[in-house]
Amino acid sequence: MDLSSLPSRPLTAREVAALGESDAFVAVRPVERFELDAVDGTLVVAAALITNRGVRGVAFDPDGGWSVVHREDLENVASIEDVPESAIGEVQRALRNEVDELERERGFGSRLVEAYERHA
Repeated sequence: MDLSSLPSRPLTAREVAALGESDAFVAVRPVERFELDAVDGTLVVAAALITNRGVRGVAFDPDGGWSVVHREDLENVASIEDVPESAIGEVQRALRNEVDELERERGFGSRLVEAYERHA
């Protein structure tokens, strides 16, 4: 999956909603988000991107940008109802594990804010 259309920073909650309403995705679900006073809002650092070809779990690393952490290939996905709960659960678990690892790094929160402000 080409992630070049995503910004070089965490997404805002509004951006996640807009992606979900776009024709590019069947649905977009935030998985991990942070409420940060420094940016006066919510930053989404992990999301499930549902396309007609399956579910892709993407996460944002302040040092490396967006990457696909987990994928569940499916056929003929026309709506969120076509995606088994087990597939979404696997993506969510993988994303939560990835974000837990990132949070263990020193200065993760401040690096998120810096990435957001630098590319806002």
